[in-house]
Amino acid sequence: MTVQTGIAVPEKTTIESLTRERGDAAARLDALEQALLDKQVRATQIDMLYANLRTAFGGQVLGTVLVAITMYTAFPLMTVALWFAASVANQISRLVLLRMYNRAAPNADDAPRWGNYWLVGAVVSGVLWSSTLWLFFSPDAPQQQIVLMSLLVSVCGVAVAITSMHLPSYYAFLFTTLLPVIARYIWEGGRYDLLIAFIVTVLMIALWKVGRNFNALIERALRSRYANEVLSKRLEAQNVELSQARDRADQASRAKSQFFAAASHDLRQPLHAMGLFAAALSAKAREPDVANLVTSISSSVEALEGLFNELLDISKIDSGKVKPEITDVSVTALFDRLRMDFEPEAFDRGLSFRMPSRSAWVRSDPVLLERILRNLISNAMRYTRTGGVLVSTRLRKGKLRFEVWDTGMGIAPDDQARIFEEFVQLANAERDRRKGLGLGLSIVQRLAALLDHPVSLSSRLGRGTVFRVDVPMGRAPVVRVAAARVERSQADLGGRCILVIDDEASIVDGMSALLGSWGAEALIAGTAAEAMAQVTARDAPPDLIIADYQLRDGEIGPEVVTAVRRHFGIEIPAILVTGSATPERLEEARDLGHHLLLKPVMPAKLRTLIQFKLKEAVKA
Repeated sequence: MTVQTGIAVPEKTTIESLTRERGDAAARLDALEQALLDKQVRATQIDMLYANLRTAFGGQVLGTVLVAITMYTAFPLMTVALWFAASVANQISRLVLLRMYNRAAPNADDAPRWGNYWLVGAVVSGVLWSSTLWLFFSPDAPQQQIVLMSLLVSVCGVAVAITSMHLPSYYAFLFTTLLPVIARYIWEGGRYDLLIAFIVTVLMIALWKVGRNFNALIERALRSRYANEVLSKRLEAQNVELSQARDRADQASRAKSQFFAAASHDLRQPLHAMGLFAAALSAKAREPDVANLVTSISSSVEALEGLFNELLDISKIDSGKVKPEITDVSVTALFDRLRMDFEPEAFDRGLSFRMPSRSAWVRSDPVLLERILRNLISNAMRYTRTGGVLVSTRLRKGKLRFEVWDTGMGIAPDDQARIFEEFVQLANAERDRRKGLGLGLSIVQRLAALLDHPVSLSSRLGRGTVFRVDVPMGRAPVVRVAAARVERSQADLGGRCILVIDDEASIVDGMSALLGSWGAEALIAGTAAEAMAQVTARDAPPDLIIADYQLRDGEIGPEVVTAVRRHFGIEIPAILVTGSATPERLEEARDLGHHLLLKPVMPAKLRTLIQFKLKEAVKA
């Protein structure tokens, strides 16, 4: 009857089966490490051999004394004395050998030579012990023969524990001790003599097997020990390499983020100026051809702004600066915003765009969730030439699944994982930058992971693609009656005075031209001193201040704004323009009551914010 358990046990476990195993740790070593391991194991076995010498010396001397005491009355004194002297001299030579070994402290390469030295002593000891049955054999004195045989068997049995870690020495001692004994009894030829020879032969074979197995167990233990040490050092080295690789990766990621943060300001400056000049020029363009050129320039500026925003989004997410603010989000309001932005684009492309409303709430970050859906819808429109785009929702296991369907070219199965990588654009071999940089889906994947909103896709070549985002359900908040917002007027800025502080000549020229086209008076300054000189020359404070955050010589816009406000003793509304909207910078602007605009600033957005700030100042 077989009992089955959850542990796999070998069918038959024996000493022999254990000694044949080299150990799991040793099996994982390469050829060179195996060779070094073998050398180290042999050296340790020989070291153990010498470590047992003092114990062996005491036993050998004691046995020698017992033989001499037993035999000196029955055999010639000279024979007993010579045998005793030879045996003691052999043991003393072993002590000398031990001292030499300790002084030499041999390494693994020299250890086999010291094993050979021990082997010679083992042969001499075996010969001396076996000679007792030839020198002191007396059939008429059975008690003496019993003493001799007991001593020989004891010495050979103890040798298993003392010398079997070095098999050549053990075999040499065992066979030189017992083979002559067997030969002596066979020589006598009596029935009991032959029986004793047979018993000693069986004993010799048994001691041979026991010593071999004992040696193998010691060797296996040593192999496991040293192999584990090698693997431990290898693991430590791998951990160091992994740590260094991780540090290099972190450093590269930080360097990338720092590059984007540092370069964004310098890259945005000319783009910002270009947008201002284009907007100012559009107000003066009368000829259709010129107006078309200005429109093309404005479109290019807007496209570049989108590319910069994608690059900076990737940088912010990778650097950990994007922190989700989870709340209940209205799907209806979200879809209304998306529908308002994408319906005109779909119409221009000749595509149908359907986005059925749904009265539901989800738990997410409203800004990040909207960015995910915007990127998916933009991607669907960009690669759909005929047909249309459908954005729908459905309930799935307590979550609301957002689905963006398109009738585009589809995505091959081999490419479906790759499209989430940075700068991958499957249908943009010509690298048309109007189709973006290939960062949209990479941003989607990063934001979805940040929000823990799983993203999946299904696609068929030539039929289209659907992207799915699963978002936890939320609850509608308590509705409170709020005062209706008054639509902001789009009247011009005639009679308004606006102080512009920027150290880039192209920026201030463009801003001056743009504000002038809107009917405002622009006061231009590049430093704090110039700003104070401009406002001091006027009797009245400016209606608004537009300041670049980072100026020359370590000056910053907020400090200049504070100085102008302090000069007039009133809170003049201010707008800060920056190329890097870090969380610290946003918090600083909020504390000072400023609005922050990220370069390049689109003229329409700037005008709307100017009118909003001026209206707020009137209310105050």
